Amino acid sequence: MLTCDDAIRFAASEIEEAKKLGLDLDGVKTRADLVQAEIDLINMLAIERFDLLEKIARGVAEIKGVKLPPKLTLV
Repeated sequence: MLTCDDAIRFAASEIEEAKKLGLDLDGVKTRADLVQAEIDLINMLAIERFDLLEKIARGVAEIKGVKLPPKLTLV
């Protein structure tokens, strides 16, 4: 990834690697575009693979050294 101010460019190999993870980097030209692509992936995971999203959240929380809020249950 190359950056200059707010502009971002990815190598073709980086775009292919991201696609394997479900992250669509086609058309990403700025940091805001990258954030939106990440948000789109998170929203898709929340709908399609919530269990995977939970694992990712736990992993990030562990790396950052923070605790996740307790799970909510439906009654």
